Amino acid sequence: GDCGLAVIRYQSTFDKYFNNLFNEKNILAETITEFSYVLLVSKNSTLARKDDIELSDLSEYIEITHSDPYVPSLPLNDVMKAELSEYVNKRIFVFERGSQFVLLENVPETFMWVSPIPQPLLFKHNLVQKTCNSNNKKYRDVLIHRRGYKLTELDNRFIDEVYKAKTIFL
Repeated sequence: GDCGLAVIRYQSTFDKYFNNLFNEKNILAETITEFSYVLLVSKNSTLARKDDIELSDLSEYIEITHSDPYVPSLPLNDVMKAELSEYVNKRIFVFERGSQFVLLENVPETFMWVSPIPQPLLFKHNLVQKTCNSNNKKYRDVLIHRRGYKLTELDNRFIDEVYKAKTIFL
């Protein structure tokens, strides 16, 4: 209620829910991009050397995931079910996002689903990103603001930078 402008990310399976919420709250929404997550692994992981990774290949690995998936008004159980890989039964939940890179870099048996990451950050942490052809989950980054909100010059500069970043990351 206090923000004039925001960018949110959600799994496309929740489109109906978010579109209803936007209409109910009188919010305008513009899709910035749609993408699939990639696997982020250590350069020393055996997954880093595989050309074709299937979801079933992940069963021997430890998934690092954020412990805070959140979709307002939906049961946490439903959101977790949609987000977590069904092929994995070993997970580390992180609360502080910086620790994910340290874990991935130092524990080759780990992986994480992420949006595409720029090469300099991958290099800095000795990580690689891999596609998983059988991963069919799509995500959306959506720019939102209240209907009738007048964008400021700073808002417009921010929006320009978001769209520039899109070309670098995706």
